[in-house]
Amino acid sequence: GTTLISYFNGQAGKFINMTPDCLNLYWDSGRGPGHFSGSVNGFDATGTATFPSHRFFYGKTDDPDEALCSFLVKEGIYGYFCDPYSDDQDEPGRAFSRGKRDVKELSERDLEFYQRHRENLEFGKAYRDFTGSEWLGMYPRDPPRHKIWQADFFGQEHHVVTKETLFIEQPPWEDLPRISPKPRNEGDDIPLKLYRSPESTLNITLRAVSCAPRIFEMRNFISHVEADHILMLTNRTHELHRSSTGDGNNPSEHVLQLDESLLRYRQYDEHPEIGTKGSIAEPLQMVHYDPGQEYTAHHDFGYNQMSHPNQPSRSINVLLYLNDVEQGGETSFPRWLNAETAGGLDVKPEKGKAVLFYMLLPYGNSDDLTQYAALPVIKGEKWMSNLWIWDPYKG
Repeated sequence: GTTLISYFNGQAGKFINMTPDCLNLYWDSGRGPGHFSGSVNGFDATGTATFPSHRFFYGKTDDPDEALCSFLVKEGIYGYFCDPYSDDQDEPGRAFSRGKRDVKELSERDLEFYQRHRENLEFGKAYRDFTGSEWLGMYPRDPPRHKIWQADFFGQEHHVVTKETLFIEQPPWEDLPRISPKPRNEGDDIPLKLYRSPESTLNITLRAVSCAPRIFEMRNFISHVEADHILMLTNRTHELHRSSTGDGNNPSEHVLQLDESLLRYRQYDEHPEIGTKGSIAEPLQMVHYDPGQEYTAHHDFGYNQMSHPNQPSRSINVLLYLNDVEQGGETSFPRWLNAETAGGLDVKPEKGKAVLFYMLLPYGNSDDLTQYAALPVIKGEKWMSNLWIWDPYKG
């Protein structure tokens, strides 16, 4: 069938500072002074979710009223370049610079950075001509190192079997060990077996609910006991840091096809190629919504600094639902591609369910279609948690 055009016309906006100066980005609402969006160092970039016809401008940090470069967001154009050194200011939607500068003013180091951005711009044009999509990265960028599950059709399933069975009873606090940096051996018994499901293994099913963006739903990913335990930790401040309890093994590593050592502090001989001993995951972020509260459509990926080797970026998001919401509170992906509806893909929050989606495409570009929202809670409350995985490591 034919892919339907979404009712939602939001998109990413990436604003590249191609000068050596630190600049401030402002959103121009047309009413009064610009609204500060963020500071950007020389030859770096920032971004935000935006809409066609929105206007932004880069201003000097010491003179916010003076617009050095102005941008008019246009449909399907995500990258906007502040390049006062270029003779070509006429490419539709890209930039308008006030005052031409001489590239000879740049130092040798700055000239190298500037040329890299020009090369990235040229690559972006070729990428757009070949794929029909915008390039949001910095060329060259390696493909993601971590596993990406196939989503070739709606309903496609992958099955993962793990010995990390679900808890059906809360263990006493004194029995909870802290995470050990030493991995368990294959033949070792799982800890706290007395409080877990009597089954010897846990079968986790990843079901593709969207192919573009690549989204999977996992029912009963955690037990109600485990969800209640996480909620209890959030409400007991003096025990919060004990959320890093257990032995370092959990179902996430199996679903994500990651070595468990990547999700904790590592020994010196564990994955030295990563270049850091820290976890590639951010700490769990707890989110709570009361009736009427929502989070409008946004992206979770960021825009790398040129100086960072390997361009570390958020790559995977795992959403954990910790309670049943009486009404509303769906996680909505308004820009998913399908042939049946122009509306969003709305995932119902159900206790113990997890949703996994990939913010990086297999060839390294950020996936603009992963823009998502938390719809308003109508009745009851909503508790959930985000687990963000970085690639290749946490920046």
